[in-house]
Amino acid sequence: MVAEFDSLPDAARASFAPDSCRVVAIRQHGDAGYALFDTRPGGEPYLYEVHYARRHGRWSDGGSSNGPGWHLLDPDTELGVVTVWGEAPPGADRVRVELDGERREEPVANGVYLVLWWDVPCPATTASATSFRVRGEWVLGPTWRGGAPQV
Repeated sequence: MVAEFDSLPDAARASFAPDSCRVVAIRQHGDAGYALFDTRPGGEPYLYEVHYARRHGRWSDGGSSNGPGWHLLDPDTELGVVTVWGEAPPGADRVRVELDGERREEPVANGVYLVLWWDVPCPATTASATSFRVRGEWVLGPTWRGGAPQV
């Protein structure tokens, strides 16, 4: 039997033992939910995503992955959600991500970025972080560890 919960945060908190994991972000879009976790909060981050669905007013988890990508939300329309996430460079406060020519800019929180595109068909290309704002200057991504140039 699948566990069900009254709220998306309750479902996310029940996904992992709290002493071995922390919730990095939770997002909701209609009856679809999403949570990004750090499953190694005491060391080098290990990010992991879980998708949730609300049916008959109750939340339960669905697919999960240790990598970002596209996840089917509605088999009838063949629409889903694209997720892009990862570690940001030290001092970054914003990220720019592109998917099929569309650029989005989102905040970085706790050293991690997360960008979602809801209700989209499976894309032909992969979404990716293109740059980060570090101490007020935009630097190219995702190769920031090697001293990325400014943009």
